[in-house]
Amino acid sequence: MALIAVPVAIASDSAEVIQPQNNPPSAADGWQSINCIEDILSPTEKCSPSTPSDYFKVAGGHSPFGFTQYVIKHTAPVPGTIEPLVEPQDKRDIKTLRVELPAGLIVNPLAVTERCPVKAFEEAKCATEYPGSKVGYQEVTLVTNTNEGFAPFGIPNGTPRGYRINPIPGVTKVALYDLVPRFGEPSLNGFIVAGGKKVFIESEVAWQSDYHASFRIKMPEEPPHPNPGVSTLISRQVAEGRSGDGTYLTNPTTCFNSEDPGKTNIYASSFLAESYGEEDPSFPLGTSAIPATFPPGLIPTGCQNVPFDIGIKVDPGTTAADSPAPATIDTTLPFITGGTTVSESHLRNASETTPVGMGLNPSSTADGTLVACTDAQFRQSGTRAPVICPAASRIGSVAIETPVLPAGSLKGNIYLGQQLSRDPLSGEEFRIFIDAEAPEQGISVRLIGHTKADPVTGRLTTEINENPQTPFTSVKLRFDGSHSVLTSPPTCAKAETISTMVPWSTPASTRHPSSSFTLSSVPGGGSCPTTLAARKFTPTYAAATDSTKAAAYTPFKVQLGRTDGQQELKLVNVTLPKGLTARLKGIPYCSEEALAAAALHSGKVEQSTPSCSEESLLGGATTASGTGAAPLTLNGKVYLAGPYKGAPLSLAIITPAVSGPFDLGTVVVRVALTVDPVSAQVTAVSDQIPDVFGGVKLDIRAINLNLDRKEFMRNPTNCSAQAIAGAINGGGADPTNPAAWSSYPVSVPFQASACKKLAFKPKLHVRIQGPTKRAKNPQIRAILEAPSGQANIARTALTLPHSLFLDQSHIGTVCTRPKLAAHECPKASVYGYAEAITPLLGKPLKGHVYLVSSNHKLSDLVADLRGQVEIQLHGVVGSKHGGLKTVFNSPDVPVKKFILNMRGGEKSLIVNSTNTCKAKQTAVLHIKAQNGKKLNTNKLPLAISGCQSPNGNRGK
Repeated sequence: MALIAVPVAIASDSAEVIQPQNNPPSAADGWQSINCIEDILSPTEKCSPSTPSDYFKVAGGHSPFGFTQYVIKHTAPVPGTIEPLVEPQDKRDIKTLRVELPAGLIVNPLAVTERCPVKAFEEAKCATEYPGSKVGYQEVTLVTNTNEGFAPFGIPNGTPRGYRINPIPGVTKVALYDLVPRFGEPSLNGFIVAGGKKVFIESEVAWQSDYHASFRIKMPEEPPHPNPGVSTLISRQVAEGRSGDGTYLTNPTTCFNSEDPGKTNIYASSFLAESYGEEDPSFPLGTSAIPATFPPGLIPTGCQNVPFDIGIKVDPGTTAADSPAPATIDTTLPFITGGTTVSESHLRNASETTPVGMGLNPSSTADGTLVACTDAQFRQSGTRAPVICPAASRIGSVAIETPVLPAGSLKGNIYLGQQLSRDPLSGEEFRIFIDAEAPEQGISVRLIGHTKADPVTGRLTTEINENPQTPFTSVKLRFDGSHSVLTSPPTCAKAETISTMVPWSTPASTRHPSSSFTLSSVPGGGSCPTTLAARKFTPTYAAATDSTKAAAYTPFKVQLGRTDGQQELKLVNVTLPKGLTARLKGIPYCSEEALAAAALHSGKVEQSTPSCSEESLLGGATTASGTGAAPLTLNGKVYLAGPYKGAPLSLAIITPAVSGPFDLGTVVVRVALTVDPVSAQVTAVSDQIPDVFGGVKLDIRAINLNLDRKEFMRNPTNCSAQAIAGAINGGGADPTNPAAWSSYPVSVPFQASACKKLAFKPKLHVRIQGPTKRAKNPQIRAILEAPSGQANIARTALTLPHSLFLDQSHIGTVCTRPKLAAHECPKASVYGYAEAITPLLGKPLKGHVYLVSSNHKLSDLVADLRGQVEIQLHGVVGSKHGGLKTVFNSPDVPVKKFILNMRGGEKSLIVNSTNTCKAKQTAVLHIKAQNGKKLNTNKLPLAISGCQSPNGNRGK
């Protein structure tokens, strides 16, 4: 027995060389391979398919004997018998033989106490100098192939053709030795045939498929017997399975499928088909396998008794929380020696889940050098070509210890596998390629790990399934590349890695080993928190316009940040200073349909074909993510969008999550922009800022916005000291639950400059229309105009002459403040109509004028102006020196024209105390600018419609 073989030539099919198989299997089968309790049962009977009671069937057990046997094709008087031979078929000696063992049947070349060097073997010194290297024997049954009276091995002269010559100790029954393998071979065995010819049994592992072992025998390049008068009839190789420490042969640790039992295949070529020395590199391709299977129902047993004491140990590679973690994961299995023991089950499926809070680190792609290895470059199966993954795709190392190879032989690299999906739960978004090489033994172990990432928490579960049926004592994965692909948990609480390990023996023996570690420090120093809620949260916040010049259009920038170890940034809620406004005129919204499409796009698609129009673009955004000194920076765009979550406007921050080999999709974060209807102050409330996206734990360190669209943001015209103030929410006790978040107040001073340089020259025109006689109720139309670029109006006070006073009898239905806020004022409370035209908006704001309940002596006069936004101008109605006075306080926004139309007649709030045509009517006007400048006049002329004009018409 040996582990594997190297392909050589063949020109005739195995079935042309080997006796046919029988159904059911029998002792006459041309190819047999069985593990047995005893090899020789009696002087006339050996272990064979006809002796099932002698089979060694213990799953994971160490068979006392294991044999392979082939019978050369021949004729016999009765089909199925071997002797007496009547007519052996000519020239059927084996030249090349390849045997493939069942997956999981292990031959351990290191079980022996010593291995014989090839030089000593070639000098026939193994028996004397390395007796511990004997692991079995090889025996050959010969048959005479001539009637010429040839008498080999003491057979009498005249022996006829077809005479059977049983194995002769020391001649055709010789010792089988475990040799020191040559480069590129996992193991090597050898025996010396009659005439001193050395025969090597070369091994191979089918690591390109299921890792089963195979071996090849190539006979010497001349007939194997010193005289051409004999031919091989039966060749039987017997391994002593409990050689050395008792583990030379080990049964598979699975009990197979009774419908598809384990089998051993043979491929053979004969001297008939080939001339000596001519090899065919394609061997055994093109040659049919002859399988030797267990008879029906006879399969390995006792899988429920196979031990499976698997363990894991995880070292984060750091003592610091919320930091890059060059973690090491070591999976271990004991190796049990002793021929009467049962070995540990081989590992079939492995699933390991990181501790809570430990996830992928975006910083791993920050320098732009990380690339992915494709499946075509990894070459996992179907080929023995070398792995050609780019060096830049390396993210760690692997070291595998196995009892069948020398310590330290099997080691290599972990590569980042090409992304095949954007579904974090698919196991195809994040993959690792594990390549462990043992070049001296000609073995490559290539495994693919599929990592599933929780889309909410970022917790990782990596599965490596259908592992080879081979023993190991340690599989150590260390993510130690220059790219820190993992981040440590955020606290110093006990961090536990859990796992599910499924053996090849039986699912009932599935184990769930775990490993724990505790971190001890936090970035920035101080005591390390043991709960999420105990983490610090002192985020930085800065916001400013590039220029502070009053009334100037200027870029506006916001910077938000946190350091490693602090709570996640979850939500921003800030209110801008009064008068810091934006010019929306001419800017279309990015539609809801476009935003929905962006959220579904891959990042690369969004980069190449943005979902929103450039016409909606307001500026840019950058996000820094990941732990460590060099976080990943991603660029995004900020667009103007429409109503959102009850707010009239919103920002849409669209960031393609593309970095290095990863495309996680497109992040869309909306910021609702509410406008205070009285002060026109803008309050910005963001969506929940994702701390996990596409399964990646973002660890956002900074968010920067730059609203730099030309003539978009406009400074106030009031230079009073103000602030951009609000709060930032941190992840608190649970980043996934808003109720558990913390809040940190922020306030940034803001003050416009050079307000006094702004001119202030508004104009007010007031016309009294309708009846002019005493006790009549006219209507009022007022038009206020202000040139652009000047200071905005802060307060307007108009006192009407004594000829016009409040008609309290017309004050009927009054709207309550709650109904005003809910837009439910009754129609009867409407007393007028107003319209405002501002350079900031593309369309005027229009709306009714209501009487609204207030804390003042009289109800307030409120112009509820609606359009792209809603503004409510509250006028306080009172009297001064007997005149009706109305005072409107205005927000610091530019208004080109304001038109107020108050109803007349029954809905008029004023009444003539005299005939208004009898004298010139004037009002007192006081207008104050936001910069403090004033416009005062005690004799504002009122235009009275209906009075006598040059054509002779008179007042009514």
